[in-house]
Amino acid sequence: MLSNSFTSLAFAALVATSATVSATRLFASSYAGTITTLDLSKLGNASYSLTKLDTNNGCAPNASWLQIDVKHRNLFCLDEGMTVGNGTLTSFKIKDKTLAPVNHTVIPNAPVHSALFTGSNGTQLLAVAHYAWALTTWKINPGSAAYIPVQHFNFTMMKAGPVADRQAASHPHQVVVDPMNRFLVVPDLGADLIRIFYIDPQTLQVTPRPSINVTAGSGPRHGVFHTSADKSAVHYYLLGELSSTLTAYTVTYLPNNGGMQMLPFATGPATGPANATAFAGNAPSEILLAPPLPNGDAQLLVSNRNATAGFPNIANPDPKNVTAIASDSLASFIIPANSASGKDIGFQGLSPAGGSYPRHFSVNKKGDLVAVGLQNSGRVVVYKRCVKTGMVCDKPVADIEGLGGVSSVVWDEAEEALDR
Repeated sequence: MLSNSFTSLAFAALVATSATVSATRLFASSYAGTITTLDLSKLGNASYSLTKLDTNNGCAPNASWLQIDVKHRNLFCLDEGMTVGNGTLTSFKIKDKTLAPVNHTVIPNAPVHSALFTGSNGTQLLAVAHYAWALTTWKINPGSAAYIPVQHFNFTMMKAGPVADRQAASHPHQVVVDPMNRFLVVPDLGADLIRIFYIDPQTLQVTPRPSINVTAGSGPRHGVFHTSADKSAVHYYLLGELSSTLTAYTVTYLPNNGGMQMLPFATGPATGPANATAFAGNAPSEILLAPPLPNGDAQLLVSNRNATAGFPNIANPDPKNVTAIASDSLASFIIPANSASGKDIGFQGLSPAGGSYPRHFSVNKKGDLVAVGLQNSGRVVVYKRCVKTGMVCDKPVADIEGLGGVSSVVWDEAEEALDR
């Protein structure tokens, strides 16, 4: 009798330690044409599991980017249309475990990135960067996720850039809203420009402002803003995909919403100063500003692709397979809070990306987890991030394979995830 009671108690304790303590949802887009809804569960024994809840084919054939509006439970998906000659924009309402389609529209070719702007009266504008030389804008109904077209800008070039096979035409690769919520900022990989547009907060009309030249042949891909703690300085950090560089700029605003100026003050390898030569062929892809560290320092995280030879192999995600796999890297840079000028930036270190070609990654709101979308590996990997130092841990806490060419991964949390 005593033995049976002990066995029952032990079994109950085992069940309790493996029960789900908390769960968070993520969405991953794939060039296979799918949006996968993922469940990241934290278990009572402090481990994690990452499982598939749903697969949606409504953004086929080549889903390239996800824009989430957590507050209104909306998800917008761009389809790059690499196999059909045009792109699409699809909006969904986020349900319990599925996505309910709202609008699906053919749009200009090669949409690769978007940003959501909220006007003074609560109306929304979705701006879309098209790698095939365009920027389009769409007025959003936040309640229904329905949208209508607003504006369409096509970009031309007088001549090809220094990297002829990548710079024969304009290639906008990202669009972000500036910290003042007044401008759209669009790095153009083909034209070596940062294109600037003013947004009227009432009408949502977008007006071009003077573009900013960057280093010829650098191929600007993605950038992120950082505002100092006292709001006295704004800086912009830009990845050059073709030059494999990270460049820092001081930002000043022109009067009467005339645009902005950016003056470079530092540049270096996207993989860190000590690793410049080891990462031949490196192509940085994503950059974000992580939640601040306890000492007030800011941290930039950068994903690097196409240079697994420069980074040590990592353990196979399959525990039954002892063969190590190649991995690209995540680079960390620190912006000290005590910098007198705000212009100091230092390389902190490299962490594994979890596999090949980390096209995109995002950090959860708390700042302690990093989800990496690996295009060539067809995998989403979740790492712990140390909230004290900011460094990403060497071993993942969860992963899932078989997703096709993952193009983006976003968190679905109570407030907007930090995918900036």
